Amino acid sequence: MESETKYIPVVFDKSHLLTIGERLYSTSLDLIRELISNAYDADATMIKVTVQPGNIAVEDNGSGMGEEQLRQYFTIGSQEKRIHDVSPKLGRKRIGEFGIGKFSVLTLAERFSIETQRAETQFHARLVFDAAEWTRDPHNWRVPCDVLPFDASHVSGTRITITKLKRSLEPSQVVRVIRERLPLGREDFRIFVNSGEVMTTSIPGKRFPVHFETPFGAVDGEVILAAIPAARENMADAGIIIRVKQIAVTKSLFGYDTSHTFGVARLRGSINADFLPITSSRDNIIQDTEEYKFVCEQMRNFLRGVLREAKNLMYQKENNRASEVLRDALDRIGRAFKKNPDMWGGPTIDPPLGESARGFGKSEEGYNISKAQFVDAGILSQLPNNELSPSLMSPGTKPLLRRHAVLANKAIIRRMNFRNLGLICRMERYGNGYPLSFREQGIIFVNIDHPLYRKQAENPALTIFFVSSLLAKEIALEKHPHDAVEAYALQYKLLTDAFKDARTL
Repeated sequence: MESETKYIPVVFDKSHLLTIGERLYSTSLDLIRELISNAYDADATMIKVTVQPGNIAVEDNGSGMGEEQLRQYFTIGSQEKRIHDVSPKLGRKRIGEFGIGKFSVLTLAERFSIETQRAETQFHARLVFDAAEWTRDPHNWRVPCDVLPFDASHVSGTRITITKLKRSLEPSQVVRVIRERLPLGREDFRIFVNSGEVMTTSIPGKRFPVHFETPFGAVDGEVILAAIPAARENMADAGIIIRVKQIAVTKSLFGYDTSHTFGVARLRGSINADFLPITSSRDNIIQDTEEYKFVCEQMRNFLRGVLREAKNLMYQKENNRASEVLRDALDRIGRAFKKNPDMWGGPTIDPPLGESARGFGKSEEGYNISKAQFVDAGILSQLPNNELSPSLMSPGTKPLLRRHAVLANKAIIRRMNFRNLGLICRMERYGNGYPLSFREQGIIFVNIDHPLYRKQAENPALTIFFVSSLLAKEIALEKHPHDAVEAYALQYKLLTDAFKDARTL
């Protein structure tokens, strides 16, 4: 008996197609993103989204669809956009992908219709895709299409109307997903939701342009070190958006997710890498690929430099603030000296040196505070004119051996002159395990890394009082090194006279 060959048809059930569509576009917002992406690919320059309770419409002024394009639109898994990956009119890199989204509508709503017009072929038609009709006959895969008279008064374009949504959308939700996921900020692509244009959100901060080549293609974008108050920093908001074909897929910190490095919570921005492979749900990058690993390593190195700059900016800001605090603290101590002109004795310094402080009087009992100098941390030879203060050095005083932990590259130095007293003060970072203040070689040092200082720094007025008390303490201990009672009395006297006229702290 001869063998016989038979053929078994491959049958694809409609319910399976709906399941696939539902998983690809699990929410109505995903579907809207896909509809707008299709309009972008069709060279639309304006898209109008109308959101009403239970209904939504997406209308564009793109090239529209003729009969051939409609057939292509309903071809499952069409390769059209991969073969022709650049739009014909505006030369855009097309961002649509699967062509299954329209089937997922039937899991999210009961009905949707397409009205499209294409001037190139003088074609105008309306299709109605109804859930009840579609599922009633499992063998009928046709969608009714009514060909309409061409309307010469209207340009090309497409309007898709979705009705009886199973879950209503709020306009704010639609605006958010458009702003987060779609390419905005282009002059040739504007999106309106209920007549209001969706604009990009401007993030204030320092910007770092990104561009590097890979074996797979170019990566472009921008990283922003957002100007956010420390109290509002939130790791949940941090991350660099990864875009593929201009569509936001996910966001990442490229390995800094669990890092405690300063500035990580302030990282924002986006990069575009068209070559990165994405998951079928289009909400993540396939990370176990050479393409992603290469980009991740490059971005990790790039962010390392951004975070280094964040730390430098923080130090610069803290240094400027500390400089002002030191000026105001010395100003207060100078006021106390003026109220006790005979406390130190000796001739006055004439002419005075440096810059006058706020409140400096022109009388012969005046004091004078120098401009701030920012010098390399840990180097004593860079003091103003290489000066030390003999009047604050006790005979035989031995300089302290400091466990110097340089956490910044600058120290802040100011000098106050009053009569025969030259008072040099230096604020520097030594780590939180080092003393709050100390004297060495006639200089008063203040450790701005100390937990107590950092706590006071949250209140500027209190910080000035705090630093003034440290200066008064060191001055009192220098004058009365062996008499704690006298030293405390002098500190109390200086602080009382320094802040007698202060209304609040």
